Amino acid sequence: MYNERLMSADRIVPVLLLGVLVLAALVQTLGGKKNQTFDGVIVMNVMAYEFYPKAKDCNYRGTPYVLLPNARFREIVTTGSTDVEHIDRLFHGTWRAKLNGNLSPIGWYKYRTTYWRELSVNYVVDAVSISCDDARGY
Repeated sequence: MYNERLMSADRIVPVLLLGVLVLAALVQTLGGKKNQTFDGVIVMNVMAYEFYPKAKDCNYRGTPYVLLPNARFREIVTTGSTDVEHIDRLFHGTWRAKLNGNLSPIGWYKYRTTYWRELSVNYVVDAVSISCDDARGY
């Protein structure tokens, strides 16, 4: 009887420790991040910005964050030409960017659509316009 209790305790302790480690990893992953640098692709579509983390070009995939620009964001990330021929650039744009910002915890953020996270921009480290019209079929 004593051996059975000891053996079950030997099994329970490692399982509990593993559970605590998994819970700690989930809290770290699902929680917000303050003052972090993010690398990816920004997509502007009719005055709403989406950020695709870790994307490098027009083949961005995955779940985007809704991007909340700060006051200086629009000064640095511009849409280029404003002549009538390129009026579409006022409503659509794509940039390869490195940003410093605050990532919200996982949640339910509603704008034009529903997002899992918000990325609030502190400042733009670098942003380069990329043309995705042909690649994405715009």
